[in-house]
Amino acid sequence: MRSPRFYVACPLGDRTGGPEALALMVHSIRKRGYEAFLIPMRNFRGKRPHPEYDHYDYALADEMPRDDNAHLVLTEVSPIESKRELDATPDENIWMFWLSVNFSPIPRARYFKADESVCSFLPPGSQPWQCPDNMWPHDDEEIGTGAFRTLREAARRKGGLSLRSLAPTAIETISIEYAERTLRRNINYGTQSFYGQGFVRTQLGAEAFQLTDYPRLPQVRSEQRDRNLVLYNGAKGKWKIPDLQVRLPDVNFVPIQGMSFGEVCQMLSRASLYVEVGHLPGRDRLTREAANYGTPTVLLARGAGYCWNDFPEREQYRIPYTTDWADYMAPVIREVLDDPTDIRETQSTFREWVAGEKNRYDASLDAWIARIVER
Repeated sequence: MRSPRFYVACPLGDRTGGPEALALMVHSIRKRGYEAFLIPMRNFRGKRPHPEYDHYDYALADEMPRDDNAHLVLTEVSPIESKRELDATPDENIWMFWLSVNFSPIPRARYFKADESVCSFLPPGSQPWQCPDNMWPHDDEEIGTGAFRTLREAARRKGGLSLRSLAPTAIETISIEYAERTLRRNINYGTQSFYGQGFVRTQLGAEAFQLTDYPRLPQVRSEQRDRNLVLYNGAKGKWKIPDLQVRLPDVNFVPIQGMSFGEVCQMLSRASLYVEVGHLPGRDRLTREAANYGTPTVLLARGAGYCWNDFPEREQYRIPYTTDWADYMAPVIREVLDDPTDIRETQSTFREWVAGEKNRYDASLDAWIARIVER
């Protein structure tokens, strides 16, 4: 029986959902008696995890040994920053986790959109859902076939083929090519969401097991709800908020931005509603953190928000992203603020589902480790 060691590539020092999920993974593996380390990606060497993650039990490794028991775990975001480890690890010991599908360098991931072939918009047993014709306005489309396709894609991301953008475009081109080459290897896949599973299945022709994460739930001071306070993620879709403000001029829309985790929890416990108008490249944490504090959510059905299995909320609270999305979302927000009774009752099952995330995580992690140990 093998005793595997895990080396989890991480952007050390960053404070986002991805690095926290990776710290949680190392912490959870170490609790089970196996060696596990965070190993820095190239541009993050010499750094440490963000201090807010110090409550996790983790160890750092500067390099990864070359042996059959060493397993490399990396995300889809920047494979080239783990080139040293990828070059030294056999395919069967590489595990790419798709945490944020649309942050991958490869175009088919960058522009990936969910539909009924990927996941279901409605609960199991419902009639098939028909996407409106005007879905996904403003979302870029993948560059078509033709000469220098990757270079053209890189130039689009870096502002065009100008003298100033020449070096960044060249680096992005190399990053895209290396990511594509990595995916041609016979590596293993995991994912944090059903949305990610759908991507791996339909675009890579492979299967990915699911290992989600679960939000922390620190105790906060109990405060009365502010009946007019609506929170949103200041890092995602901020430019859409004016479309709601013009329709709801009396509502206090406040961004979750520049706050400590404790301050975020305090705000969520005070708010009457959390709205998500950004793109969700995976199973977003803020919606689940809001549920932990009894704060309901209304969201745009973008990315993983399209998938009922990732966000099992009634369709009236998951608004299709169409050209007139705000005309549908604004009345829902108004109704919730005027009388929050119905949404709190109907989203009670979502809150219960979120409360079960830790048990699902533990079961999935145990199954993954057993798969490695027993092979």
